[in-house]
Amino acid sequence: MIRVRQKRIDEQRFLNELRPEVLAPWPQTAAEIDLDEAIAYQKSLPDDKNFTKMLAKYRADGTVGLFPRSGVPVVEKEIELLKSLNEVGVRLFPFTTDSYTRNLRLGEAQKGLEESIRTGQMKLNGYPIINHGVKTTRKVVESCEGAFDPRSSRVANSFVGEVAFASGMTAMPNSFFGWIGGYDKIASAEECIETAQYLGRLIGYYADRGVIISTDCHGWIPNGVIPMYINIATQIIEALISAEQGVKSVVPLMNFQGNLEQDVSEILAAEGLFRKYLDKFGYKDVVIPGLIGNQSSLFAFPQDIGLAYGYINYVAMIAALSPIDACSVKTVDEAVGVPSVESHMQTYRSANWIFNVVRQQGIKYDSETVQLEKRMCELAVSAIIDKVIEMGDGDLAVGCVNALAAGVLDSPFSINVNVRDLCMGARDLQGACRYIEYGNLPIPDEVRKYNDEKLREREKAEGRKIGYKTSIADFWTLSRGCLIDPPGTVDDVPDIQEDLKEAIGKTQPTIITGTVGVDAHVIGTKIISKVLREAGFKVVALGAQTAPEEFIKAAQETDAAAVMMTSLYGMAEQDLQGFKEKCVEAGVGDTLLYIGGILGVGKRDFEADEVKFKALGFDRVYPPDAPVEPSIKDLFDDLRSKGLV
Repeated sequence: MIRVRQKRIDEQRFLNELRPEVLAPWPQTAAEIDLDEAIAYQKSLPDDKNFTKMLAKYRADGTVGLFPRSGVPVVEKEIELLKSLNEVGVRLFPFTTDSYTRNLRLGEAQKGLEESIRTGQMKLNGYPIINHGVKTTRKVVESCEGAFDPRSSRVANSFVGEVAFASGMTAMPNSFFGWIGGYDKIASAEECIETAQYLGRLIGYYADRGVIISTDCHGWIPNGVIPMYINIATQIIEALISAEQGVKSVVPLMNFQGNLEQDVSEILAAEGLFRKYLDKFGYKDVVIPGLIGNQSSLFAFPQDIGLAYGYINYVAMIAALSPIDACSVKTVDEAVGVPSVESHMQTYRSANWIFNVVRQQGIKYDSETVQLEKRMCELAVSAIIDKVIEMGDGDLAVGCVNALAAGVLDSPFSINVNVRDLCMGARDLQGACRYIEYGNLPIPDEVRKYNDEKLREREKAEGRKIGYKTSIADFWTLSRGCLIDPPGTVDDVPDIQEDLKEAIGKTQPTIITGTVGVDAHVIGTKIISKVLREAGFKVVALGAQTAPEEFIKAAQETDAAAVMMTSLYGMAEQDLQGFKEKCVEAGVGDTLLYIGGILGVGKRDFEADEVKFKALGFDRVYPPDAPVEPSIKDLFDDLRSKGLV
């Protein structure tokens, strides 16, 4: 039976039952949070600390604000970074918490914080806001001009919000579909909605007392090459769930995918769709102070600095040509680790140049294609939301639970085990994103016909069938400086040799795959798992956010020949200390160990990482851009040398 409902949480239950549970995991700093004192503190802050007011000012002025990510563990370093960002005009800060904090692994966050302070090297990939607490974080908030918008994931979202708002931060995503899409492996839809309802009620509590805190809606993060229909629909659903709890300011977060006309059309459609459903459900007092653009969702980012600058400035141009009021762009060294202060400053100077030069010309991009794409977006998004409402008999929360289970809400390569993952996409000849497979999505016939015609145009022009390989290849195109995978390159990706498949198929060794630690980047491990299966291996896919002990347990239970891990969040070295020794103790010391990705925080030297991880007991180590097929050949050679194939 579904327990969650689209209903405001009773205030006494919120204060006396739910809040004590939220604050219990780290009493050291929870004691600093007093709601009455926090509200008074918020009211004492200048307007430039309020996210809603700052975003509305950008809109009123007709300018584009920068909205960069920031977050390092050591307070002094964080303040230094923020002041540097102020120098290049940044006044909106999406404040990144570290991965341990996001998963309430606060003891490990404390250890990483202490090591960062002791060594002067950043051992966490963000700011451990719960460990630092209110008093310390207020120093950060007060150190610079601008408003703060912290990032977390479901497990710690409520606690992070409590500390953040008491510290003077005035916005926070409340995007439970973002957790389902990219951050939480096992949580049910009900658990995600209940967590979002808590933060919404906390923001509503502040709003009832005169403090407006905004929530930016991220929606279902599009891990694959698909239109933004599901993303926008789920953003609106998130806004409605938050509004019921008393939130008075919501912000759409629009993702750029590369095709100018499609990107602009979806931006043009979004705010009207938000307003349509907020008004329909009676939330007419909820404001939309502006729209924020976000660079290319989770697409691969160029490692080459020249290509990275091109990518960044193209995103800045799309923002400048469309009704975007602030824009998040990645730094030029995004692909090689946690950015340096200098790369932040160079990146944002470059983006600002585009914002200013293009916006001052007053150009508003439009075309017949933009209007057609806008119509397709409006039809599809409305059909999805209306179906969710229908599946809940009018209750949006119930409808979300039912729709997720049925695949009516769906997206490829999502982290959560409860997702159907029945749909897939690729680009058309102009680089716009289309569906190859719809699964159970309620996309209207008119939109399907248009979508299918666009893909057939590409198939005819290139003389090949658009399928899974094209979808994966198109995912990487922007990082290579093009919009669609050029004809022939998919075919150039080496298939597993037939004689190798035959040899593997005779013994079918078991391979364990997964993303280690609390890393939520799941696409790489899903691709590896698929290629391994196609090669004839038995695969036990553990997915993302897999503890080292889970790999060992799976290896024991399956007599696995190898473990193939991925890691992109920079903390694998900490996660895997003593891993080989534990494998030996568990009787699986002969299991081959492979790992690949971004294996540390900060700019990386792959050769040094390779030495380091081989010293930890790994047989092979790969950089983040390594193709999958050669690693399968390496695996075969290693297994053959051991007599296992």
